Amino acid sequence: MKRNSLWMTLTLSSALFLAACGAQDEQNTSESQESSETPKALEVDLSTKPGVDELEDGKEFTIQAKVTQGDENVDDAKEVEFEFWKKGEESEEHEMIEGDSQGDGVYTISKKVDEPGVYYVISHVTARDMHTMPKLELAIGDVEEHAHEEGGEHGEEGSHDHGHGEASAHIMADDTVEAGKEVELTAHAMNGEEPLTEADVRFEIWKDGEEKHEFIDTEETDAGKYQATHTFAEPGSYKVKLHVEKGEVHTHTEKIMTVE
Repeated sequence: MKRNSLWMTLTLSSALFLAACGAQDEQNTSESQESSETPKALEVDLSTKPGVDELEDGKEFTIQAKVTQGDENVDDAKEVEFEFWKKGEESEEHEMIEGDSQGDGVYTISKKVDEPGVYYVISHVTARDMHTMPKLELAIGDVEEHAHEEGGEHGEEGSHDHGHGEASAHIMADDTVEAGKEVELTAHAMNGEEPLTEADVRFEIWKDGEEKHEFIDTEETDAGKYQATHTFAEPGSYKVKLHVEKGEVHTHTEKIMTVE
């Protein structure tokens, strides 16, 4: 009788142990799958050296983007470009400068401006199938206080945003393309430092001097990334205008493309 009781106790203990191990394995597998399916977000710390309150016209300064993913420095970014312009400039006057990798996830450019004023810089970072584009406002030199407005530009032709948040957008396409060949147009849309998802995004295209405008819908292929294709039938200078709308948020920007 005692042998049967002992056997039953051992059997029950073994069954409980195996069940507990199975539950733990299932939990570990679930956590592992969740971890692999949701990669950590790309983070970009945009700054200047010297600091933003110490910049002077006529003196060179450094703009840097520190790119990380979780605790890891990102040294394998596919693209890091800095868009730089003075307040009031149209989008075609914006400089696009490729960043130099300094290691430890840091990408930099050197700049010098000859005129004091309010300037803006956006770092366009594409890495590991993600894109982010934080924006920084710089008051360089002797700038009147009313001209230094935190949170965006008002009355600038190139890029506007209406409604809540700091929406921004950028067109990625070659400056010069060939007539009769299909061209890929890519747009990145952000709300602050977060991708602007599920937005209504369209390209408006027209040839310089002509009244006919074409509107092309896009497909969101990644968070905040919208793509479309277009074939330019004739050579010439074209304007490509990007429209981004979601709820009360509306922003747009333009790019000039040469078709040969």
